[in-house]
Amino acid sequence: MDFPSGSMPDASKIEAPIRHVDHITYVAAADQERNFIETWEKLGFKESWRGGCERYPATHIALIAGMSDEFPWATMTGLSVSDDPESPINEFVRRYGPGVQHVAYNLGPESDMDEVYENMREMGWDLMTPVLTYHDKNGGKLRQMFIAPTIPFGPFVEFIQRLPGKDGKPYDGFDQMNIDDLYEHYDEISKQLDKK
Repeated sequence: MDFPSGSMPDASKIEAPIRHVDHITYVAAADQERNFIETWEKLGFKESWRGGCERYPATHIALIAGMSDEFPWATMTGLSVSDDPESPINEFVRRYGPGVQHVAYNLGPESDMDEVYENMREMGWDLMTPVLTYHDKNGGKLRQMFIAPTIPFGPFVEFIQRLPGKDGKPYDGFDQMNIDDLYEHYDEISKQLDKK
C-alpha cells in the first residue's frame, strides 16, 4: 500500500485492543488431515470444532490447548482441507505448499469492529470482506473481518471478536456461512490479483 508523500495515515484511528492471537490456520492437502491432527495432539491439542462448507466445499478443524480465565482455551490452531481440486485451499497448496494460511487477532469486546473497519478502509487498507457477523442461540456473537492477500491465493490476516452470550461466556466456535462468505471474497480477489 503506497501513500502520497507526507500523507501517512493517522494510525490512532485504528488502535483497537488486540488481546492475543485468536488462532492460526494452516492449509494442507486433504490426505494430510490425519497427520496434522496427530502431530498437534502430541503437542497437547484436542479437536474442539469441525465444520464443512457447501459453496466452497472444505473441512475446517479447530484444535485447542490449555485453559484461560477469559476464554474457553489458551491456544488454538486450525486446519482447512478440501477434496475439491478447484478449492481455493488446494490452489494455495499447489502454488505455495502446505502452510499457514492466516493469522487471526482477537479484538476485545470494548472495540467497535464496524468503526475499526471503516477507519481501516478510509486509511487505504485492502479489506477482503465486510464485517461478517454470526449470532448463536445463546446470544453469543462472532464478528470477523479479513485483510486481502497481496498475492493470488496467498496468506491473509483476520480480526475476530468473540462476544459473550447470556451465560457470559465468549462465543467459542465458528460459523460455516461466515467461512463460505470469506472464501467467496478470497477466491474473487485472488482471481483479480492473478490478472495483474
